[in-house]
Amino acid sequence: MNQVQKPQPRFVPTLTEVVDPASLTRTLSAQQPQVQTIVNQVLQQIQPIFERRLQEEMERVVRSMVAKQWSDMSAKLRDELEPFVRQAVLDVLSEQSQIKIQR
Repeated sequence: MNQVQKPQPRFVPTLTEVVDPASLTRTLSAQQPQVQTIVNQVLQQIQPIFERRLQEEMERVVRSMVAKQWSDMSAKLRDELEPFVRQAVLDVLSEQSQIKIQR
């Protein structure tokens, strides 16, 4: 396979352009309001989703807190009630024993 070699050009063109830094600042500042507008539009569109997720999360947290409080209160009341029930059972058993002894 013979490939014909093309001669290299004597001068290679380059891409050069003088860039004024002030023009970049103007371009960026001109784009900034557009970016903010887009950000605001996106935020406005996702707001209902955000609100729904926030509501769901709050409901979950509240349910969890209520369940924990309910469990704690239930255990506390059970602990407070046990001595009274124990005493009532002992009193009934004692009365039954007294009745059997008298017969």
